[in-house]
Amino acid sequence: MRIALIADVHANLPALAAALSDIRRHAPDRIVSLGDQINLGPCPRETLALLKTEGVECLSGNHEGYVLAAMDGDARYAGANFESLRFNAALLRREEIAFPAALEVEGATLCHALPDDDRFPLSDPERALPLLRARGVPQRETHIVCGHAHNPMRYRLPNLTIDVIGAAGCMNDGVPGMANYAILDTDRGATVLCPYATEVDTRPLRAMFLRGGMAERCPVMARLMCYQMEQNREYLLPFLRLAMPLSRAHGEERMSLETWREADARFDWPEEKSTAAFWREAGSR
Repeated sequence: MRIALIADVHANLPALAAALSDIRRHAPDRIVSLGDQINLGPCPRETLALLKTEGVECLSGNHEGYVLAAMDGDARYAGANFESLRFNAALLRREEIAFPAALEVEGATLCHALPDDDRFPLSDPERALPLLRARGVPQRETHIVCGHAHNPMRYRLPNLTIDVIGAAGCMNDGVPGMANYAILDTDRGATVLCPYATEVDTRPLRAMFLRGGMAERCPVMARLMCYQMEQNREYLLPFLRLAMPLSRAHGEERMSLETWREADARFDWPEEKSTAAFWREAGSR
């Protein structure tokens, strides 16, 4: 069986369309998306519709969980930094994003991060390795293929291999204009995982953020993610590293809009203009 795998699309419709188009040339038996289909990007509804049209089997990621929590009014996600969750919650229905956590296929377990922890810190080996060792050695040889960490990675421990295929929608340190995917081949008496990447036309992204309403609803997050999806470079985490200490210094239990805007004004943006000016210029193109 040949299974095409994508992960961490994050509502980046151009990247998803490019990946699925390239995947077709491999004629896989099935296509599986390893979670985080939504949030952060401009097109959650369109992304889910395309996945459904193409018959892609979707697994749940931490961002599906966040949006479901926002639908329930979870106070943990009431801060200004979580406005994109509320943007997604207003657009989507619960049943559209209620996916299984894991899928067992011949020779591998498919999931978002770990089968029982969709937020496991795979992107940080200094944190992940001690936690993995503390879990103990699996009783049998275990192969997990997952997403969550946005760059391709491999962990190899006794009786455990974890292959992270990298993000289709927004890498943290990758080649601009590329989307990752992988093909899992179990046809030859062994499990073979082949990585692939394909080109993405990122030029429509700014218009999509505007047309879909995210640039208006949460302009700072939309700008951060627009840059990240255009450049496959991490912008959100550096911004949060600036914003979170500001919020703590202001004695806030949750991020205020004023603090979020203060971080926006202080951030070292790639283009020296305000976020309001960035979206005005994007709308005038």
